[in-house]
Amino acid sequence: MDNKFNNMLNAFLANSNAKDEKELNEKLQEFIKKYNAGEIEYENTPLDDAYELLEKASNAKTEKQAIKYAKEAYDKCPECFDALVFQAKLEKNPIKRLNPLEDGLQKEKARLEKEGYFKKENIGMFYGIFETRPYIKGLYIKASFLLIDGKVKQALSVCKEILRLNKNDNTGARYLLMAIYAFLEEEKEILQLYKKYPEENLEMLFPLFIIYYKLGNDEKAKEYLDKINKANPEFIKFYKGTMEENDNIPIGYYQKGSASEVLMYFEQYDFLIDTVLTIDYYILENSKKKK
Repeated sequence: MDNKFNNMLNAFLANSNAKDEKELNEKLQEFIKKYNAGEIEYENTPLDDAYELLEKASNAKTEKQAIKYAKEAYDKCPECFDALVFQAKLEKNPIKRLNPLEDGLQKEKARLEKEGYFKKENIGMFYGIFETRPYIKGLYIKASFLLIDGKVKQALSVCKEILRLNKNDNTGARYLLMAIYAFLEEEKEILQLYKKYPEENLEMLFPLFIIYYKLGNDEKAKEYLDKINKANPEFIKFYKGTMEENDNIPIGYYQKGSASEVLMYFEQYDFLIDTVLTIDYYILENSKKKK
């Protein structure tokens, strides 16, 4: 849902005087019908104009042009926080990308607090609210940057804040947090998080394997290594040098249980993997008899 569509829908429903859920659904269907027919009257707001510039940035042919459009969007309307997040993703200089993002996050939080979005009833569902979704995305990018910069405990705090504000964790902050707990060898915390999000995928299982390897608990380490090999048979092939890449997976995406998931993990979680540089010997030795 884009900004203009969201505003048009909210304005239409606000004037609908729907008395119950049934009437609200009827009005929603009426809106969709009129919207598709081009019958909804609407005048662009500065925020709409900013998002249109951001759309140009997304479709720009060069990175320089993309940054130019994104800057114009944010200058036109600072409420278009997505524009600042977009710029941060493209910036290569670690100082130039993190400092403006942190400043922007502070301003965005102050604005959202002023407009009532930090009320108790909204805490835990920020990604589901159109207006607060960019803030969550900004926090996730900040956590990623902090990890790249080696600021692990700062990243931990940001990830915990993301999960507090958005329990469904649409951005995947829980995966970063699992890796952070493994990095810090925090067994109690990693188990609590895994209990809350009990998923059988590489991003949840690999940190559990690593933490028990680090703690010298071979029984548990082998248990989670077995789970990894069952969840993704390509994992052991990576270490054996027999894994084939998924040529049909678009760049920037991955498929769980495939080679693309393995490549994604080793690209995005190097801060953890670099702490166990001889782990390949352990994995190969303890996977010899595994099918």
